[in-house]
Amino acid sequence: MRKSKLDMSNMLGDTKTLQVLSALEGGLQKKQDINQVLLQAGVSAQQVDPNDLIPRVKNRPLDEEKVASLIQSIQEIGILEDLIARPHATQSGKYELLAGNHRRESCVRLGLLAPTKVISVDDKLAAKIAGATNSHRNQLNALEEADMVVEVLALELSLMDSEIETLLWQYSNKTIDQRSPQWQAVERIIPTVTSVALSSFIRHYLPLRRLPQDILDAVRVGKLHYTKAQKLMKLKHDKFSEVRHLLLQEAIENNTSVSDLAEQVEQVLTATPSTQKVQHVEPPRKVMTRRVKMLYQQIGQITNWDVADQKEVEKLLSKLEAKVGQLSSPSD
Repeated sequence: MRKSKLDMSNMLGDTKTLQVLSALEGGLQKKQDINQVLLQAGVSAQQVDPNDLIPRVKNRPLDEEKVASLIQSIQEIGILEDLIARPHATQSGKYELLAGNHRRESCVRLGLLAPTKVISVDDKLAAKIAGATNSHRNQLNALEEADMVVEVLALELSLMDSEIETLLWQYSNKTIDQRSPQWQAVERIIPTVTSVALSSFIRHYLPLRRLPQDILDAVRVGKLHYTKAQKLMKLKHDKFSEVRHLLLQEAIENNTSVSDLAEQVEQVLTATPSTQKVQHVEPPRKVMTRRVKMLYQQIGQITNWDVADQKEVEKLLSKLEAKVGQLSSPSD
């Protein structure tokens, strides 16, 4: 599904932020280079030592294959796209990297200065720019989108990430007051940062944040699709860590299909009796009561039966009544 254009202007008020946001939206819509778009908003450009660029805490883990490819590209044709950063909040002379983590790493290893666009924005817009630039390059996977949505909501509502997740799960479980100002704010913000429907986001994207670390890292770097991660999540218990890791590696190396991976996971669960869910066994009396009710409904639906069949059913019912009467009579 194609992502719709971001529309976050209803959430932000200062002129400079709106200017940057407007430029971002225009760039995404027209498929322009994101750095050229930011220049139109008055962003400063400078050469920065990549060691002075501190990656965001929530950046995806580095993909070594991508770094190697970028190093080769930079050696052959140079750096084609600038990094995006903002001045670090507490460390003078340092910058927080918003976009270009793999390019930064490539520059570090090559010992090159990194052409960087520097922009002063608050935490809210920094999170959105980080997500929007990755989305612009078709690099935002389901897990990263879930991270971005939770991060933006947490910043907007001044809550912890865990509190945002709780709110979303409460909505899914229909235990939240949808008329509350807090939830109305969530409903207003969600469409501005993701084109995924809220119910689908909670069902498919949000659980990814609870993946075991090995699967989490694979999804973050784009080596494993989130639908496969959902299958492997059934093996999240620590006692499955070894076999889960093997299945994960095979899925990455052999591009195992979702259906085949699901079958492999079920085989693991079936081969481990202690992991099987304990099924609730209904009392015999409850089972028989349900069966009698079903017979009552079925008899009522019979419209055409002959005298012989009717007599046979009556005979069986009489035996049943006699037996039940015998069991229900008080013992001597």
